[in-house]
Amino acid sequence: MSDPTTNQVKPREYFWDNFRGLLIWTIPISHFTMSAGDYSRDSLSGIIYITINVSVMQAFVFLSGYFSKKPDRARETAFRTFLFPYLLLVPIFYLIRYSFYGNAHLSWIEVPFALWYLVALFLYRFFLKDMIRFKYFFVVSILLYFAAGQIPMLDSTLAGGRVISYLPYFILGYYCQKEHIDRIRAIKTAPTIILGLFLVGASVALAYMAPIPSDFYLLKVSASEVGIAWWKDILMRGADLILPGLWIIFLLNVIPKGKNYLTHVGVTTMPIYILHLVVRYWVKNTGFPDWNPFVYYGCIFGLASLCVVVFSSQPVATVYNGFFDITYEKGYLKIKHLALRILGKT
Repeated sequence: MSDPTTNQVKPREYFWDNFRGLLIWTIPISHFTMSAGDYSRDSLSGIIYITINVSVMQAFVFLSGYFSKKPDRARETAFRTFLFPYLLLVPIFYLIRYSFYGNAHLSWIEVPFALWYLVALFLYRFFLKDMIRFKYFFVVSILLYFAAGQIPMLDSTLAGGRVISYLPYFILGYYCQKEHIDRIRAIKTAPTIILGLFLVGASVALAYMAPIPSDFYLLKVSASEVGIAWWKDILMRGADLILPGLWIIFLLNVIPKGKNYLTHVGVTTMPIYILHLVVRYWVKNTGFPDWNPFVYYGCIFGLASLCVVVFSSQPVATVYNGFFDITYEKGYLKIKHLALRILGKT
């Protein structure tokens, strides 16, 4: 990125790559923990799952908002970056599910599993320019967040439940400035340690003391669909609005600033996010041996780490990005150009 006042290249801030690298490493851990065959909320697997699901995707959405300071550019790139891959991935994952389970449902409307993130980021970035025209839209996004738990129609249809539920963190990220980040990162060591202990304690309490189904933490359906009372949904959504913010504050203070392996991983998050889902289907289909906790959790963390290493490698990332670049430029754009010629608009 060039600085127009100096004509010099600004040095890359490795911190943000490290942040994304750490976040993406936890995603397959979360998915494998739930799918490996020995999950229960009131156990170590529940603590791991809840911790990741009250922090990681919110942090990813926050970062997306933080780096969307140019709404016009965000709108211009939204289709190619997020919606176009989604349109291609839906039939691909349909075939993958069919190959594993012998049956599957093909739908671009009922968003399959983790592909909701692509739909959400497309909508956030495409409509950001319109949302920020309203001065108090951040407050509106919070009100919508609480309302989403009471509206049954907000479910997996076009990822409506999740789009609304993660929106506050995208808007928060957009309005967050560098000086805010600097003040947060200036918090001293002792308060940071206390905050970390509190957050771990909160995850333990949620796992062992809060009789809330684990599906709640996905924020994808209403309270009635999860099977909890409306007031419990509001209380839990309140907690699930505050805890991610505290996790972001904590992570901003503990993630290393210098270049390391996480830096490399953080540059290639999307191949990891998408491709590990294939492994997740295999894990769900076969499970992990549960001879003892060391073997079981070793398989979860080991396979998740292997996914990160393999899917962030240069050859895999090149093939992944090349596939979407070629299909967009040689396929979509040519078809679009041909259609416009037929319609006489070129």
